[in-house]
Amino acid sequence: MSMQWTRRQLLVQAGIAAAIHTLDPHELCCVLPAAAETADKDLFELKPVADGVYGAIAAPRYKVNSNAAVIVTGDGVVVVDSHSKPSAAQSLYKEIQGITNKPVRKIVNTHFHWDHWQGNQVYASANPGLEIVASQRTRENLTRPDAGVGGIPFIEKQLTTLPKEIDQLKDEITRATSPEVKARLESNLHQAEAYLQELKDLKPALPTRTLTSTVTLHEHGREIQLHLLGRAHTDGDVFVYLPKEKVVVTGDAVIDWMPFLNDGYPEDWVQTLTALEQLDFTHIIPGHGVVLPKSHLTFFRGYLTDLIAAVKKAAADGASLDEMKKGVGDQLAPKYERGMSKYPLGQYRDRVGTNVEMVYRKVVKKA
Repeated sequence: MSMQWTRRQLLVQAGIAAAIHTLDPHELCCVLPAAAETADKDLFELKPVADGVYGAIAAPRYKVNSNAAVIVTGDGVVVVDSHSKPSAAQSLYKEIQGITNKPVRKIVNTHFHWDHWQGNQVYASANPGLEIVASQRTRENLTRPDAGVGGIPFIEKQLTTLPKEIDQLKDEITRATSPEVKARLESNLHQAEAYLQELKDLKPALPTRTLTSTVTLHEHGREIQLHLLGRAHTDGDVFVYLPKEKVVVTGDAVIDWMPFLNDGYPEDWVQTLTALEQLDFTHIIPGHGVVLPKSHLTFFRGYLTDLIAAVKKAAADGASLDEMKKGVGDQLAPKYERGMSKYPLGQYRDRVGTNVEMVYRKVVKKA
C-alpha cells in the first residue's frame, strides 16, 4: 500500500529538516520569465502515439508541468510522470477516465525533479494499491537536501521563495503599461498563488518500488521495459521503452527545448543517449514538448556534444567564463537556436549561458 507522509514527517525521518537553504536562481529549471507568454488552453492534450499509448502533452505555462505517457494495459493504466502539482495530476486523471475506466495501477517517475513527481498523491489516493516505480537513486534524491531541483527539501525551498516571487509579480503588474503584458502577468500571478496553496497542502507520495538495473514489466498484454542506461539529466534517469509499439519515454533526458544541465552529467549524458539510440523505436514522448521522431535524439545529443567541445576549446584558448557564454552561444546558434526555441520557455538564448557555465564547472574545472 502506498503511504503518504507530510513534508515535515519526511524531513524528520530523513534527518534533513535543518538543511533547507535558500533557492539559487540556477535551480529554477522550468519557470517562465514573468513577462513571457502564458498558455490559456487546457493543461494537457492527449495525443495517440500507438494503440492504447498516449502522450499527455503539457501546455507551456508559467508554472510548468511535465509531459506524461499514458499506457493502457489489459487490466489497468501505467502513467509515466505525474507533473508538478495535484491539480495537474487530477486534470490528466480525468482525461484518462475519458478513454478508459480501468484504474491507474502504476506510476513511473523518470527522475526526481519537482515537475515530474509532485502529483503522485492524486493517483495514490485514487488507488491505495498503487505502485510507484523509480530508480533507487531517484528515491534517494527525493529526500536528499543537496540533490537539486526536486524532492521534499525543494518543496520547502519553494515555500520560502514563492511569496517573494508573488510580491515581485504584483509589483510588475502595477508598473505594466501594456494591456497584453499586464494580462500575462496577472495570469502568472494567479498560477503562482494557486501553486503556493497546493504546495502548502502537498502530501508527498514517494516511490514504493525502486530499480538498480533494467527490468521488464509484463503488464497484461504490454511489455514495458524500464532501462537504466547511465547518468544523464540526473544520476537516476529511467527510460521507459515499449518494444512492440516502438515508443520510448525519456523524461527530461530528451526534451524539445534547451536541456537543464544543473543536476546533469554532460559527458555521461552524451554516452547515455548513444546507448538509448541502440533501442529500436520510432517515437519519443519527451519530458517537455511534442511527441518527436527518433531523429530528434541525434539533434539533441549533437547540441550537448558540440557544447562540450566548444567550452573545452574556449577554456583552452584562455577565454573567461563571460566570454565563453557569449562566444559559445553565438557559435552554436546557427545550428541549434531555431530548433531549441520553439516554445515560450526553455529557449536557446535564455539558457545557453547557464549551460556553458555548467559544462565549464562540471567538465573543464573537474578535469
